[in-house]
Amino acid sequence: MFKTAKVAGAAVLIAAVMLGIIQLLAPRALAQDFGAGRISGDWCAQGDKTKHCSISSNGPFLTFTNENGSKSTGHFVNTQQTVFSADEWQFVQGTLSPDGLRIDWTNGTYWLRCSSGGGGGRRPNLDGTWYRDGNHSQACSIRQKKGNLRLKDESGQTATGSFDDSRHITTNWSGQQIGGTISPDGNAINWDNGTSWSR
Repeated sequence: MFKTAKVAGAAVLIAAVMLGIIQLLAPRALAQDFGAGRISGDWCAQGDKTKHCSISSNGPFLTFTNENGSKSTGHFVNTQQTVFSADEWQFVQGTLSPDGLRIDWTNGTYWLRCSSGGGGGRRPNLDGTWYRDGNHSQACSIRQKKGNLRLKDESGQTATGSFDDSRHITTNWSGQQIGGTISPDGNAINWDNGTSWSR
């Protein structure tokens, strides 16, 4: 009787340990699938649909292919799985935008989702009054004529700009270039310098 109880007790202990291991590993596996799922698929270098790139995943392992056909293995760098490294491209790192439509690489290039309007697509109408960081006491403006932009910030400084693609603009503020990513609804611009304009 004691022998049977010991065996049953050992079986319960083994089952509990295995359940604990599964519970520890399952969230990581789900997170890995979630992160890889967000970045897997087709991308366009610099938003140009003729510069096809892709990312594929096999569990925790990533494979990047750039517009020249060069491949690199890679992996996620942070626990949120928004930063990843392309190990065979001199460990260049990419950061996924919050909306999942853009990757900014540490070598100064970027990729856009090809289906998000990269390489053209319909440009939003940015003409009108904007507000820095949503503050209505800090009015800014954009005048848009075809793909050319004239901007004025809240302090009256002016800049010229143009569309790189339907969701990204580059502006020139007296020699300083600042890029802006346009929200999907066209009512916010998130600038590379950490500020934003909205309307």
